[in-house]
Amino acid sequence: MGVIDSLSAVIVLAGSSVVAKRGVPAWDGALFIKLNAFPDALAPVVWGPMQAGALAAPLAAGTALLIRRRPAAAARVAITGSLAWGAAKVVKRSINRGRPRDHIESTRLRIGSADNGLGYPSGHAAVAVALVSVLQESGPRSWRFGGALLVFIVGVSRVYVGAHYPLDVIGGWALGATIVDGYRHAESLVYH
Repeated sequence: MGVIDSLSAVIVLAGSSVVAKRGVPAWDGALFIKLNAFPDALAPVVWGPMQAGALAAPLAAGTALLIRRRPAAAARVAITGSLAWGAAKVVKRSINRGRPRDHIESTRLRIGSADNGLGYPSGHAAVAVALVSVLQESGPRSWRFGGALLVFIVGVSRVYVGAHYPLDVIGGWALGATIVDGYRHAESLVYH
């Protein structure tokens, strides 16, 4: 079991996609404004953890797992992370929802933000869930809380830096969990 339950992830992904396709709900914009208004001094603090949602993170984790002679876990983390990143790009085109700067003039862009392109879902959030879910499966139980905290920090930081609305992050988390679950099912069909 990953960071998010499988069925819940699919339901959240479908529901948030419908809402995102319709635009930016008032609660989404209001929560974005509150999180984006946090002090600028936090930007360098969140930048490092936020990289757990970059495409390079699961590739680096996969390489580290290969070095530790764990090829199955290495493949799982690299593949699910890459799939989450690619799937986010595909879903972005189908939903076609802009980033906060497109709707909220007062958006504060900070290091690590994308001020153009499409917003829903957050690729960083999707990749972070894929990365952490796989690492939690192959690591000690003590990683569970830390991994969940990292996923949360990645998501909140994407809102804080001005890259995404909260709903974009929720959709990204659900997409990442759906990708990991789909990969698990495919893997069980192939190897069992």
